[in-house]
Amino acid sequence: MSILHTLLWLILIYFVALHALYLLLVLVGAVQIRKYYRGITFAEFRQIARSPLTMPVSVIIPAHNEAPIIVNTVQNTLKLNYPQHEVLVVNDGSSDDTLDVLIKAFHLRRVDKHGPQHLLTQEIRAVYESPEHANLVVVDKENGRRADAINAAVTLSTYPLLCIIDADCVLDEDALLHLARPFLRDMRVSSVAGIVRPSNGLTVENGEIVHCGLPETLLGLNQEVEYARSFQWARTGLCRLNSMLCISGALMMIKKSLFEAVGGSSSSAITDDIDFTIRMHQHLFDRRRKEPAKLAFVPDAICYTEVPEKFGLYASQRNRWQRGTLQALLRNWRMILNPRYGLTGLFGMPFFIIFEALASIVETCAWVLMVVMLALGAATIWEVLVMLYLAYILNAFLSLTAVLLSEATRLRATSWRDLRRLLLSIFLDNLGFHQFHLIARIVGTVEYVFGRKDLGAQMERIVPKTKPV
Repeated sequence: MSILHTLLWLILIYFVALHALYLLLVLVGAVQIRKYYRGITFAEFRQIARSPLTMPVSVIIPAHNEAPIIVNTVQNTLKLNYPQHEVLVVNDGSSDDTLDVLIKAFHLRRVDKHGPQHLLTQEIRAVYESPEHANLVVVDKENGRRADAINAAVTLSTYPLLCIIDADCVLDEDALLHLARPFLRDMRVSSVAGIVRPSNGLTVENGEIVHCGLPETLLGLNQEVEYARSFQWARTGLCRLNSMLCISGALMMIKKSLFEAVGGSSSSAITDDIDFTIRMHQHLFDRRRKEPAKLAFVPDAICYTEVPEKFGLYASQRNRWQRGTLQALLRNWRMILNPRYGLTGLFGMPFFIIFEALASIVETCAWVLMVVMLALGAATIWEVLVMLYLAYILNAFLSLTAVLLSEATRLRATSWRDLRRLLLSIFLDNLGFHQFHLIARIVGTVEYVFGRKDLGAQMERIVPKTKPV
């Protein structure tokens, strides 16, 4: 019985350490964001928007079976406030009418266009341009997954900066200006990440955001809180420690030269964004390199992406994320606790293994252990309830801190009703939603061990709300 009690205490220490570390990262992120806002001026962004010396950007949009939403995404990127940018859309072997929808919407014409093949990809079948939008290029290619589509776009891109987004993304009007600013201020900056939030509550008119609402379902609200906690605050703290090992594929700006030097995205990766980010860290922070490098996180570059509001799709997504995280970490195991990679190896890799990849396993062990101890009489029902209450309070406090910090930013809730719904979702999270998330990740872990490498179910796209006439 003493062994069971010891295990339970070890798990309790683990969860206290997990939430304490996340709280520390949130607070570090809050300090960094406060410093950022103190150092910017509107005049600086006006100068970036008007200057002919501002580095031009190639916006890359990989698309597979995205017919319902792709036109809205392209309209949004074409209207971004930036002095010079091109938009490259890659139809990655879609089986629906994604390409036909694009041809019709933008009056595309086939052209003879090639680029240097630094990255090997599946066959490019055709390239199209629009007579109405000189900065729009559409690539039609054989299916090779998202990473392969990104690599194909890079070979045809023109500009030194790449901004990679997903086909369901809606960017804030000035997102490119905010993402480009760190590159202009510091030559050491090699890649920049921004904030990703759910788009399910947006109202969009001709590619422009006219209202920022919240998802209607509790599952969507649950993810709204999760994205605020993880993407807005914790990852800012991780970036400060050179340990942000997963820059979301929904929004990343990177130097084209670095993207090619790392070897591009891996089409064999289950989740190519975390795999690429870890390999990028390995390349940048290897102390044998003489060139200094930095990553930046900007809290006012905002991307809205669709989150699943059906439990089956949500489980499939989290299953894939878990398998992708395990794959990426194990592929790069030599970085773990390796001082050659500085804080990335000494803190970032262990943190992601212990408190990200293994968190679901440890929590499942805690649930099983509590049931066993109850059955054997090694613990009373009150002791178990105290443990559950402590876990509930720790999780709720961390989420509440993130949401209340967000209320001091431009991403605050647009109404008291929305704020009440967010707070309600925090206290409902551990009453079923969190446990469902846990099961999806455990299944993902087991399936990874048995060799599953597919991408799971594709999202069922929802056409964005439009402003009533």
